[in-house]
Amino acid sequence: MTTSATAHLHTTGLHCQSCSMLVQMELEELPGVASARSDFRTGITDVVYDPEQVTIESLVAAVVAAGYGAELAE
Repeated sequence: MTTSATAHLHTTGLHCQSCSMLVQMELEELPGVASARSDFRTGITDVVYDPEQVTIESLVAAVVAAGYGAELAE
């Protein structure tokens, strides 16, 4: 049985829709990520993922690898 969770990441350094799309693509390449939606206006990236396959740390690392900042939003 697959479980899913949603992470809300505060993402910094997004300047335009292309930045948001790049973050989404990087996240969606991770195994266990069902979808990602990033809004450059709010700086929030929502990720639906399987916590048994991917960690929050891996999600943040993918955003950082794409050249942006990220941390779990409260």
